[in-house]
Amino acid sequence: MYGYVLGKNVEKSYTYNILENSQIKPLARTDQIKDLGILLDERLSFRDHINDKINKAFWMLGIIKRNFKHLTIQSFTMLYKNTVRSHLDYCSSVWSPYIKKDIEALEKVQKELPRFCHN
Repeated sequence: MYGYVLGKNVEKSYTYNILENSQIKPLARTDQIKDLGILLDERLSFRDHINDKINKAFWMLGIIKRNFKHLTIQSFTMLYKNTVRSHLDYCSSVWSPYIKKDIEALEKVQKELPRFCHN
């Protein structure tokens, strides 16, 4: 929050306290917080959350590729839906991507599927 003093932009600093063990301690300020598995930042941007989910999805695809060499399409589909897609779909109604860059980043995971199926 900003205030103006004689035409200059001055940042107001707020300190919040918490009562812990009968002592008042200042509450630490963080740039982001994880609540129910969703990363929130101070601007309510879900960019870090989306990047985290994309990384987990690619990580799970790598595990499938390394550990399951001979899969049928049905087996791969089942593994994909249970391990990869579950990371991408978890609470998507909360962090619903609306920025084109975020949507394209999420779709990048699904564009990799044909490459994984043929190897």
